[in-house]
Amino acid sequence: MDYASYLLHSEGIRYQQHLPVATVKKIGHSPTLFTRLTNLRRQLQLKIFNTSISPSSQHFIVALLLGDQSVIDKETRQDFSAAGVAHILALSGLHICVITLIIWWLLFPLDYMRLKKCRLLITLAAIALFAVFTGLSPSVVRSTIMIGLVFAAQFYHRRSVSFNALAVAALLILIFKPSAIYSVGFQLSFITVAAIVLFARVPQSLESKHQWVNHFTSTIITSLVAMLATIALSAHYFHTISLMSVLSNLFILPVLPVFMSLGALFLLVTVAGMHWPVLNCVIDTINDYIHWIARTVKMIPGSHWEGIYVSTFGIIIYFAIITLVAMWLYRRRYSYLIAAGVALAVLLGHSLWVDVHTPRQGLVVLSSFTSTPVLSYSNGQGLVWTPDGEDTDSSAFVRFYAGFIARHGINHLKFIDNNDTIRTSQALIKPPLAYLMGHRILAVGNSNWKNVSSPSHRLALDEIIITSRYRGDVESLLERYRFDRMVISVAHQESRRLRQEGERLRLQVDVGYCELSPR
Repeated sequence: MDYASYLLHSEGIRYQQHLPVATVKKIGHSPTLFTRLTNLRRQLQLKIFNTSISPSSQHFIVALLLGDQSVIDKETRQDFSAAGVAHILALSGLHICVITLIIWWLLFPLDYMRLKKCRLLITLAAIALFAVFTGLSPSVVRSTIMIGLVFAAQFYHRRSVSFNALAVAALLILIFKPSAIYSVGFQLSFITVAAIVLFARVPQSLESKHQWVNHFTSTIITSLVAMLATIALSAHYFHTISLMSVLSNLFILPVLPVFMSLGALFLLVTVAGMHWPVLNCVIDTINDYIHWIARTVKMIPGSHWEGIYVSTFGIIIYFAIITLVAMWLYRRRYSYLIAAGVALAVLLGHSLWVDVHTPRQGLVVLSSFTSTPVLSYSNGQGLVWTPDGEDTDSSAFVRFYAGFIARHGINHLKFIDNNDTIRTSQALIKPPLAYLMGHRILAVGNSNWKNVSSPSHRLALDEIIITSRYRGDVESLLERYRFDRMVISVAHQESRRLRQEGERLRLQVDVGYCELSPR
């Protein structure tokens, strides 16, 4: 699943052009409400970063109260993701509910003044302003709309229906931004809430006389339902699943409202120019506790699995199983359980079929916006060569082709520097030439490809890879080399012309992604 390209295409973006900073000239702009709010958030961030609390606490407060996840470092993201509590780092319905409860509690004197409706309106207005202030992310907008509908029902003394509120929230978001349906955050947010509402009957059926037992049971069941509802999508998009999210939530969720309350107080104290050492110490202690729980759960053997591949068909079958189980829960007909079992067998059979028919050895010419990498993989080991001196960010490569890597069971990748000569049992790379899995490959782009062969001694090749930097025609290549197949980078500005020339000269032409069988 190439999520990046999928999202860009859904926004109507087909091409990208990277410009040097020196060529961009700022000619002015008219500030809008959102740009003013962005500047205000940056000013608050600077004030927080200039305080004496630990950098980790600073970043956590900025992420939870200002909605900026970019300040969270990569290691923290990995720890929280492996522990199954990555949702804590991003503003979501959980945070909005906590903020709503805090504001509602602070306004309790209005009830004694018989101004409950005023209390509802002030709380809703505060939540709406917070949603606008933090950038109107889909999960925040969804929870704000749902809370608004619940408050409206109380205002007019009507009964609120959770599924109706959820449907209205989705409808309003998609009216103003239809492409939000392709967003991972939108899908995870609505599916999680829908599953929690759908299985809300389970905690009610296990009610105890002791209130603390009910809270404990409700937390465990809600966390378990949320994990099962999102585990397939997480594996589909991120190729990683956490099996210990229930344990992590059990220890972290009770202290999260305390941390957010103290963080809000810390923000007010900081803006006022004051300094409370005791408050800073308590915030750092809670922050260290939350991070310690995430790291501890991550280190538990089997707490998370990486390199998981789930197809779109598998997603559909998985949610069909959840739907059938929910129908059995409400109607108590065992035919639904039997159908769920059949669907589970189909899901396992399809997963086995995909695993058996996916090659564990191969040679692939990939394509991205800036490079044309060549990936050679065998028995879980991958060799990545980005030809013709083009730079490749290894982390960006892994993120961009995570679906391909997970499906083909590649556990380790080695990136080849173009200035090195690599000799292994299966590969010989001496840029711009390479011998990979029986294929003699030449990458053409810069002028160095001309020094490999000459018109008097045409070098025989299996494939020629034309990168985005090549400025020439196909006939110039045939003057120096003998080949029957060429692969053209999809980022090449004249890929259509080169393809037409190659087909006219009776060559096999591939544009962009191309698989080559080992020889």
